[in-house]
Amino acid sequence: MRKILFLVLIGMLFLFSCGAPKEKNPDNLLPPDSMVSILVDIHLAEAAANVTRISDVQAFKAPQLYPAIFKSHQTDSATFHNSFNYYLKRPEKLEKIYDKVLNELSRRESETGKP
Repeated sequence: MRKILFLVLIGMLFLFSCGAPKEKNPDNLLPPDSMVSILVDIHLAEAAANVTRISDVQAFKAPQLYPAIFKSHQTDSATFHNSFNYYLKRPEKLEKIYDKVLNELSRRESETGKP
C-alpha cells in the first residue's frame, strides 16, 4: 500500500512540475508596440523640453505634454504607468521595447539629417 501511495505522489509531483505556469498579463496591459510608440513620443517631448530650456524660449516641462501624448495613443497615465511597471519587472521584455524605441528615434533623426 505504501508503494502505491508513494508512486501516486511521485506521479502527481511529476505531473505538476512539468511545464512552467503561464504568466497572466494584467487586463489593461499595453502591448509592446503601443509602449514603443508612447515612449518615442515621451522621449521626443523630453528632448524638446531640454532644447527649449537651453534657448530660454518659453520653457516648458515635458510632463506637461504627457496627457496629450496619452490621449493621442488612446490611453491614460494609469494604464501607461501600470504597463511600464509590468515591463520594468521583466527586463528582457523592456529591453526589446527600448531596442525598438532607439531604432525609431534613430530612424527619425536620420530622416531630419540633424544629430
